[in-house]
Amino acid sequence: MCDNGVLKRKSGGRKYCEGDYLMSRPTSFSASLLFLGLTIVLAGCGGGSSDTQGTPGGNPVTGTVSVSLSDPPICKGPLAPSEEQFEKIIVTITKVRAHISSGAGGGEGGWVDLVDLTAAPKQIDLLSGADTTCILAALGSSTGLPAGNYQQIRVQLLSNNPAGGAAVPSPNLCEDAGPGPGPFNCVLPVGEALQPIDLSSQAQTGLKVPSGRIAGGRLMLEEGQPADIDINIDGCRSIVRTGSGEFRLLPTLHAGEVSLSASTIGGKLVALNPADSTTSPIPTPATMIVFAEQPDSGGVDRVLASRVLNSDGDGSFSFCPITGEGTVDIVGTAMDANGVTYNATIVFNVPPGTNLGDIGLVPEEGVDTAPATLEGVVSSQDSASTATAADVSLSALQAATPSGGSERLVTIPAFGDSTLNVVTADSTVDLICPANTKCAAFTLNVPASNPRVGTFSGGSVTFAALPDPLADILYRVNGVASVPGSEEKGTNCSPSSVTVDKLEDGTTTLTVTAGATSTTQTIAFTGCQAGL
Repeated sequence: MCDNGVLKRKSGGRKYCEGDYLMSRPTSFSASLLFLGLTIVLAGCGGGSSDTQGTPGGNPVTGTVSVSLSDPPICKGPLAPSEEQFEKIIVTITKVRAHISSGAGGGEGGWVDLVDLTAAPKQIDLLSGADTTCILAALGSSTGLPAGNYQQIRVQLLSNNPAGGAAVPSPNLCEDAGPGPGPFNCVLPVGEALQPIDLSSQAQTGLKVPSGRIAGGRLMLEEGQPADIDINIDGCRSIVRTGSGEFRLLPTLHAGEVSLSASTIGGKLVALNPADSTTSPIPTPATMIVFAEQPDSGGVDRVLASRVLNSDGDGSFSFCPITGEGTVDIVGTAMDANGVTYNATIVFNVPPGTNLGDIGLVPEEGVDTAPATLEGVVSSQDSASTATAADVSLSALQAATPSGGSERLVTIPAFGDSTLNVVTADSTVDLICPANTKCAAFTLNVPASNPRVGTFSGGSVTFAALPDPLADILYRVNGVASVPGSEEKGTNCSPSSVTVDKLEDGTTTLTVTAGATSTTQTIAFTGCQAGL
């Protein structure tokens, strides 16, 4: 039964509820270039055991589930900040689980195993392989998943210190990261040795995909029906280095139903001459980055997947598969071989299965064509105004409006040496925190221009007039915070997302200038304490 009582039917007889997630099915494009995320694809819904006996509530079961991984991400290259460049990110997966309750804790009953690898854990280097197809490696398959609306998914990793008798991978790709048989999850930063990933409680609770990051808020699996389900872990943004030099997971995950044959979006970044609208290749070696985004519950366009393009390539990109409900927004920018920065170009409302063709980026003009710099401080404390550590992901935002729509805040790609993740800590000689807080400094290097905006409709993109070159270049900076060490209920700060739009004085609008630095007001988080 549908929540809104409206039941419809797709071609082939498959049923769905009005308002639930649907995926268009035009022709696909082969994946290419660099993908900043691990994707786990469940081809055909179904299977596996449950933490409880039988099917919850006597529900009928769905078909067979096959679980596999997509092409790997790449966290290195001219656009990647130095602290986020990795040769390897190795994780060991033991289970992928789902629950019908969005509030269920990792240790509670009612979890259903989409795939169970505890007898033979699968160790995977997320940066291995060639980015040529959507699939990197198969995890396994099972049958008999109870039908229902699943509002939470967790990816279970093997503990770095598993209990005696637990199955472990052999050989262990992380064995050089520490003494003894473990760890079993590790990273290889560029120019460094293998380092263990500190899982803290994540070894018990798993990496959580909450309902807010599941397309449509849930996975609706129906009796006897197949489905293709995708879990996307942004591997590169999910690794954070603490002040003591250790690496910890700050998981960023999304999930939703996909069609593996029709969920790709492709295109090509080119230079646009605004005087005559002609296009040409971006001079190489260049740094080019593309985001695929969708709005979150607060209306901010968040990154679903990213591409850092080959510096000697022709600007072509492909996202495969795309996870999400309805259309996505594509955002691209670049810095060419001459050090010239290009504006962010946004194409709104792109359906999966679309080849956008050429996307023109306008080069900066004038004496200084370098990026602008946004810098500032993030602080955190608990509800009793006591200094408390927090993990914070940072994004630069600009406002843009699609044709016929309302204004959105869009995440703008930041260039190399930007700080995408920070961990707040005690004051140091170089950084004095606000009273009763822990803090961290951040830097975001961004295009020094307002975005060029296009809207996809009727099979093509229509661009609005170019932004006024004399207008103020406006930005906002957003932080999303969580308490380290727990992935259970209520662990985020309250609120967990804070956006600032003023300079350090707290009154002047946040504007930027090419080659110059703008200091923002402090991004202050309160109520940061782990749930019980």
